[in-house]
Amino acid sequence: MFINNISFCVEFSDFAEGHYCKDFSKRYTKKQWIETRKTIIATLERAYAFQQTSRIDNIKYSQEHRIGIFKLDFAVAGTNFSPKKSGNRVIFSLNNDTGAIVILLVYGKDHCKKSQSETQWIISQVKTNFPEYKFIR
Repeated sequence: MFINNISFCVEFSDFAEGHYCKDFSKRYTKKQWIETRKTIIATLERAYAFQQTSRIDNIKYSQEHRIGIFKLDFAVAGTNFSPKKSGNRVIFSLNNDTGAIVILLVYGKDHCKKSQSETQWIISQVKTNFPEYKFIR
């Protein structure tokens, strides 16, 4: 498939931290958000194991650059929602050559513009805020 069977190094982008993580940390208790972050990182470190599940979706992948943009569904720790039903998503870039995952966006469906589909909103956010991924069309 698209994701290599390696352990990835995961980091949050400054944009994700400053815009979306801040919102989640205000909405939930400190403990809930810390546990949720740990779970997101642990899941993405083993992204290969989750690519065949409904938890990770391919948004765009560049075979030429071996970099893709993917979506991960997640639930906040201590809530009674499944990752899919929670409406919470992580958008991340994955580089199969370097083994790096950068979390670009962390959002709830309420962050998306109603005038666009979720995928259109994601692509516009990535293109606007991360010019280094301009080759992803």
